[in-house]
Parts: sequence; structure tokens; C-alpha cells
Amino acid sequence: MLALSHAASGALTGLAAAEVTHLPVTGAVTLAALTAGFVTLSDLDSVGSCAARSLGFMSKGFAYLIRSVSGGHRHATHSLVGVAVFTAVAWLACHYRGEPYGRAVLAAFLALAIAAGLRALRLGGHYADVLAIGAAAGIAWYGWYLALIPMACGLGTATHLLGDSLTDVGIPVFWPLSLRHYGLPKPIAFTTGHAVERFAVDPLIMIGLGVLAYHAVTLPGYVTY
Repeated sequence: MLALSHAASGALTGLAAAEVTHLPVTGAVTLAALTAGFVTLSDLDSVGSCAARSLGFMSKGFAYLIRSVSGGHRHATHSLVGVAVFTAVAWLACHYRGEPYGRAVLAAFLALAIAAGLRALRLGGHYADVLAIGAAAGIAWYGWYLALIPMACGLGTATHLLGDSLTDVGIPVFWPLSLRHYGLPKPIAFTTGHAVERFAVDPLIMIGLGVLAYHAVTLPGYVTY
């Protein structure tokens, strides 16, 4: 799937999880935004992805490293192992936030995810990068909704896998035990960027976002602070 589709689907997943767990509106917005960013990180195995280009030469250099370690595009980072590793990094960074190194890792991880999410939503550019770095530093320093970060990372990377499993290439979900790519049957799977994605999948995601957002602010008894 394209980066825009991934980011929108991540926001949808985050908002759905927020409603299931009855988060207040501020928490729901935070979870949706973070998930929309983290959903892009699985594509760090490609140096041309939004995640790789999000913070200039630093993120691109990191992407080169991830690509080398993971075995290339749609390998390790597009598996259950990849989801577990990304989520573990997020949890450890939050757990050790009280230490300078933990806070630094958390800020860097968040800056990468937020900047990549903004770029995927076509809000990229230097101003968006500065905004992402500032938001990441603020969250890491003040601990804003800290418990939501590992959740957002796990939901985001898992949503990325689900999205790519709809395409004709599929994903190696059980890597490294098996390199076989799993996904929809060829007759109904679509190619990334195909009209099916742009004119069917994307509109359905946007409708879902609209419905969930409406419920979030109109559901009786829903906390709005």
C-alpha cells in the first residue's frame, strides 16, 4: 500500500482502539495520531519510503542499516517479529524514560514516527519536521500519554502488515521461520497504488474515520476532556 493509505489506516486503527478502551477525546486523538505515524515505520527497510526520508540524512542512514539487517524490503520488518521488535523498542524507551538515554531514544523514535506520518499524509517539509521534533521532545520530556506509545507502535506496525497483505506481493508474516509471502488470493489482491487502492480502499478508510470520529464526540457519556 501507499504511504498515504498506510497512515490513514493507522489513524483508523488508533481511533477504533481508543473507542474500545473508552479513552477521552484527547487520548483518542493522541492514539490515532501516533498510530498514523508508527504505521509507516515498517517501511524503514526501503530507503525511498516516507519513514526513510522523514528526517533527512539521519533517517535515510538509519533506513540503510535497517535494510541491511532485515534482508531488504518486505522481509523482517513486515513480519510478526518486526512488530514485536518495534513495540519492544517503544516499551523500553518509555520504561527507561527517567534515564537520559531512555528519554533520548524515546524522543528520537517519536520524532521519526511523527515526521514520517506527516510526510505520508503529504504534510511533509522542513516545517513538519520541526513540528515533529518539537512534539517528540515535548512528549518525551513531559510524559504525555506515555502508556499509549507502545500500544500505538504495536497497533501501527500490525496495521501496516494487514494493509500490505491485501496486495499481490503479500508479506512474510512468519519470517524467519518461513520466507513465504502470505496475502489475499491473486484474483482479488491489488497492486500497490492501483485504482482499487485509490478509489475503493482509501474511501472506505476515510468513511470509517468519519464514522468513528462522529461517535467519539457524540456517544452518550463519552468523556471529552
